[in-house]
Parts: sequence; C-alpha cells; structure tokens
Amino acid sequence: MKHQGGNRRGPGRREGGGERPRGPRTQDADARRGHFDTRRREIDGNKQEVGARRDGKSAHRPQNDLHRDEIGAHRGENNAHRRHVDARRGENNTRRHENNAHRDQKNAPRRGGESPGERVARAFGVGAERDPAPRFQEGDSREPARRQQSEDDGAHVFGVQPVLEALRAGARPVERLTVAEGAHETRLREILEIARYADIPVRRVPRAELQRIAAGANHQGVVATIAAAHYTHTDDLLDALAARVGTQDPPLAVVLDGVEDPRNLGAVIRTVECAGAHGVFVPERRASGLTETVAKAAAGALEYVPVARAANVVRLIEQLKERGVWTVGTAAEAETSYADWDWTQPCALLLGGEGEGLRRLVRERCDVLVGIPLRGRIESLNVSVAAGIVLYEAVRQRTAKGREP
Repeated sequence: MKHQGGNRRGPGRREGGGERPRGPRTQDADARRGHFDTRRREIDGNKQEVGARRDGKSAHRPQNDLHRDEIGAHRGENNAHRRHVDARRGENNTRRHENNAHRDQKNAPRRGGESPGERVARAFGVGAERDPAPRFQEGDSREPARRQQSEDDGAHVFGVQPVLEALRAGARPVERLTVAEGAHETRLREILEIARYADIPVRRVPRAELQRIAAGANHQGVVATIAAAHYTHTDDLLDALAARVGTQDPPLAVVLDGVEDPRNLGAVIRTVECAGAHGVFVPERRASGLTETVAKAAAGALEYVPVARAANVVRLIEQLKERGVWTVGTAAEAETSYADWDWTQPCALLLGGEGEGLRRLVRERCDVLVGIPLRGRIESLNVSVAAGIVLYEAVRQRTAKGREP
C-alpha cells in the first residue's frame, strides 16, 4: 500500500535527510551507558587477573606442600639428632665421673686424697677406731697444711655429692658450709636449700681459700665442716635456765662473744662442766664451732654441757633478762671486781674474744661489768683462764652460802 503524501520518514530522520538532533536526556543516557561499558570491561579484566592468580597459586600449591613436608622431615631429623647428642652427652658425663672416681682412687696413695665414701665415713667417724696410718709421704709439702687445717677446723667433707649425702643423712651435724665464689648455683641448689632450712651458716670465699681448706682435694666448689657434737636449740637452753630461777641451784651460764680459737672454746667448755655451770652460748658468726679440735680440748665435756648457737648476742642478752637472769660482762676498765659481785643469783657470764674483748653494744646491754685485777705488764688474760677465775668465784660463793645454817 502506498502512502499518500510522499515517502515515509524513518525514525530519527528528518526531511531533507540527516540525523534528528538528540536532546540532553538522551545524551546523558549514552554517556552513562559508555561509563558502564568501561566499568564492565575493567571488572572483566580484574576477574581474568584474579583467575590467573588463582591458577598460579593452584600450580604452586603442590610445590609448597612438598616444601612443607621437607621442612617437617628436617625438623624430625634435627630432634632425633638432638636426642642422640643428649644421650651421648649423658654417656660422656657418666664416663667422666667414672674416670674421675677411678683417677681419685688411683692417685689417693700418692696425693693423700680420699674417695667420696671414705670422706663421708671419716666425717661420720665410721671406722675411726682403726686409726689408719696417714697417707702422706715424706717430704710432701702439703702435709703441714692439711694437718694444720685438721687441727683447727676438724673434719671436712669435700665435693657436691658427698656434702649432699652428709646433709641428707644427718648422722653428725654440719657446722657450716663453705662455698667458692662463682660456683655453679644449679649444682649447689639442693645443698643450699637444705642449709637454709636447717639454719646452717653458709660462707662464700674465694676459690683460692677453698682450695687451701681442701688442701688439694677435688672440692667441686663446696666444703662442709662437720661438727663434733650436736647443738642445743637456743630456746631449749633458755627455758632450762629459766626453770632453775628461784631454786636451790640457780642458773649459771656462759655467753662467748667472738671466741674464734677452737682450743680456747674447748677449754671454756671444760671449765664450765667442772664448775657445774648449766650451758654455753656461742654466736653463729665470727666464732669457732664445735669442731674436733674443740672436742679434744674439752676432754669429754661436750658430752655433758649443752651448747647453743645464738644468731644475735645482743638479742640473747634481752632474752636472758626476760627470764630473770642477770647478765654480767667482763671488761678491763670495769670498776666492780668480779669478787664483789653476788654470784649466788641467776647469772650469765659474758666473755669476749681474743684481743678485742666484748663488743661495745654487748657491753652496753649488760646489767653490770666486772673486772679481774691484773698486777703484771700484760693487759689481759686468756679467755679460758678468765672463765675459770670467775666461775670458781661463783662456785666459792654458792658453796659458802650452802653451808650457812
């Protein structure tokens, strides 16, 4: 069918030919469509890139798993090697200890050493009745040092394991521990813990001094000095003295302040026993302990006289006063003579160490100071002699009072 009026115009056409002009809304829609097409192409490109990366990771995953398996295998091999090294180290340590013990046993006759068992047995007095011959050879330069140390400090136990067993056994009391400065704390941990709980003094000295004490023995950084007798607890001795207050036999005790010579300590203990006194107090520090030399000088008196260690002499004086005991110190400058004091009362006699006498704080805390008259040129008496003079004055006064009707 033909259209009337000429040719029909197509869409967007105008008469005379050419594109129909578009409005602003149509242009904005075309611009947005172009922008969306651009974003779609960018998103498609990103998806392709992510896919390529995922494919790359998938391709590397087997290789990574293989590498991880290799690392685990190497770690297992390292752990196995470490266990093997630890086992070898333990075997080497055991072999080293055996070699050291064998060498000590082999060299004992030559250098005077002892095996750990022999040292513990000697410290505990096992087999002492056999009195074995000395191991020193003629001309051995170390013989005088060892003999002097034995006379001064008594029995010793050297080495980590012997000292530890001596503390565990408790067959004889340990007077003190001497530890070398810089010694391995890990090896001595249990020893130091036992000493702390047992109130055993621990001295730290240079290794050279410890070597002198050990006189050539393999001390391994620790030496235990074995006491010749057990100490009485301080509170027990104080209570025993307090129980005598007000009785026909009032307490009479001796307090030593810094007596470091073991022979003097032994002589004082012997005098205390002979005079019928009731106990001795010694400081924990700066004083001789109950060593074999003390036991020898006491001539058996340690079996009868209770000896207690005081951590603080000044505090001990206060404790004696609280229990009704007079504290009587000795000093060269004292105005009161020892013979003018009434020793029939409950008394504790305080004697100072060699040369220095009583310390200032101790003198100040005493109830009274007494002196012994000296007629010669020497300024002081031996502490054991002074103890004998004063204690037997107490014996004289108490004996005379007992004879009174």
